[in-house]
Amino acid sequence: MTVATPQVPMPLFRRGLAAAGVVFATACGPIEQGAGDSPGVLRHSVAVSRTNALIVEVRVSLVSSARVYVEYDNPLAGRYRTRLGTAAMEHVIPVVRLRQETPYDYTIFTVHGADESNAVRGPSGRFTTGVLPEPLASVFTTATGRSSQPLILSDYRMPAAKSSYFVFWDEVGALVWYLRVEHAGAVVRSLGRESFDFIPWLGGLKRFTTLGTVTDLAGDIGKSHHELIPLDGGRILFPMSLVGNFGSGEEARRIVYDNLVVWHSATGRIDELWNAKEAWDILDPAQHWEPVDSEGEQNWTHLNSVYMGGEGRNILLSFRSRSQVVSLTPDYENEWQLHGPESDYEFPDPTDRFYRQHTASRLANGNILLFDNGKGRPDAEGGEYSRALELRLDDLAGTAVKAWEYRPDPDIFAPFVSSAFRLGSGNTLVNFGRRDEGALSGAPLVVVEVDANAEEVFRVETVQLRERPIRYRAQGGIEAIYGETMLRPPTAPANVPPPVRLHYERMEHVAAGTFDLYLEDRWLVYAKAPCTLDDVALPFLLHVRPKKRYVLGEDRRELGFDNRDFKFFQRGLRWQGKCHAEVSLPAYEIDHIATGQFVPEDEATERHASAAWRVEIPLAP
Repeated sequence: MTVATPQVPMPLFRRGLAAAGVVFATACGPIEQGAGDSPGVLRHSVAVSRTNALIVEVRVSLVSSARVYVEYDNPLAGRYRTRLGTAAMEHVIPVVRLRQETPYDYTIFTVHGADESNAVRGPSGRFTTGVLPEPLASVFTTATGRSSQPLILSDYRMPAAKSSYFVFWDEVGALVWYLRVEHAGAVVRSLGRESFDFIPWLGGLKRFTTLGTVTDLAGDIGKSHHELIPLDGGRILFPMSLVGNFGSGEEARRIVYDNLVVWHSATGRIDELWNAKEAWDILDPAQHWEPVDSEGEQNWTHLNSVYMGGEGRNILLSFRSRSQVVSLTPDYENEWQLHGPESDYEFPDPTDRFYRQHTASRLANGNILLFDNGKGRPDAEGGEYSRALELRLDDLAGTAVKAWEYRPDPDIFAPFVSSAFRLGSGNTLVNFGRRDEGALSGAPLVVVEVDANAEEVFRVETVQLRERPIRYRAQGGIEAIYGETMLRPPTAPANVPPPVRLHYERMEHVAAGTFDLYLEDRWLVYAKAPCTLDDVALPFLLHVRPKKRYVLGEDRRELGFDNRDFKFFQRGLRWQGKCHAEVSLPAYEIDHIATGQFVPEDEATERHASAAWRVEIPLAP
């Protein structure tokens, strides 16, 4: 995940050996033996972890038992100190909160006895971190401002690459930690120092540590999803999906609904605390806001967040399919319902209503904060757009009124996922986790931190080629990755263009249509600026005709060309008003290329009915 700093100029496209991971493999051995070993240090070595390019292991052998810590520094990334471990003669010290492919100066210190102020300065040296794994290496990140949070934790799902990660950004938006997980863990909760629980999309409960270990807590527990809350005594609270057949005749349908359960780690027992089918009449049409899908199944409730404000406090449930927030009493009875079916509160201003919301929470002032996705918002209320929304409830008047909102200008519409959390600093962290136009444009995902006046103090944008990524949540409140202490904060990244082929003056211009066409190292590059969503809505035609037909597959020899048609999101990105796509050309000798965009005759077969534009590019000498 490339961060826009001069220190870390990661190219978006890795070719040859680097793409195959050779650079990373080279960095896995000892990087550099430090100079000037102190009398108490027999030897030490430093190496990038074989499982994580952003973790470095410092191994230290001592003459006598002592505690050890390491200080490490980069002018842009900051200065840090590792945690002080227990006394021993052999130490393996994880160094974390590091940026990719970045050099750090380090010094080893030993502490004899209880007084940490008597630390003895030991050997020093320099190490350089490794190369991020694909597909993280193809994510470009740009950041502005500075967060009030030392670290921001987020998930990052890449469906096309079948990859899912948890990541930490530092306060200036640099990626400083990652962990790949199976089946896209969407929600994660901290259990304290270096330990986190999460729910994979396929259900179950898992735990990971910041050093990369992942354990299965409970696999066969049904369809757990969307939320987990650690309770005392090793218990975990989470929603579970249930499904059943309801109604008869033409009204018969399968309905998916939710209950709220608690899992006991000691026994594996699951206790049900609340059930949607018992709270509402599942056959009452007035209770259903979500339409039945093409297979006759209805997602009735879709419980996507649970908030507990502490012992004895009410519990808030957010139901996406009902566009509703429900408060439960401490004994799990419905107390009130906000918006959706049978709301207990009216909205004097209809534009204060929310639609398909996420992450409903109660603030210290009693107000309700949520991420209003805005999917299905009527045109009369402003149409579809997304925002962070804080509502003040008046129990006597029975009204809900907007107390605060953050709505970016221009609007961002995130129809699914996303989050809004009030931070300890008083600011609000807002994650627009899915873009409506992402399927066409490669539009960046956006996370912003805003103050009480809804002014941005920090903004991170991530964009990726050949992907439609999803970020379910972004959250703060975490001070360290593995007990490290910040001695000097990082420098804010500089704003630079994404490191892709956007400087076309250095390429060979070979043709022009709606897009300009360039050639570089057997890569065909499509470029247009300025560029709108309409420019990339149609599929692209790409026919490559070789000089000799026998190099083609049997199914193509009669036609005489390779068909490499593509849609923009598969090969391109849209960034700051520019559209850019790259396609690798085959290795055989090419006679000419025909390319352009076409209007499909049939969306199912995508037969070429007519060309919106088309050019011929002769390549044979």
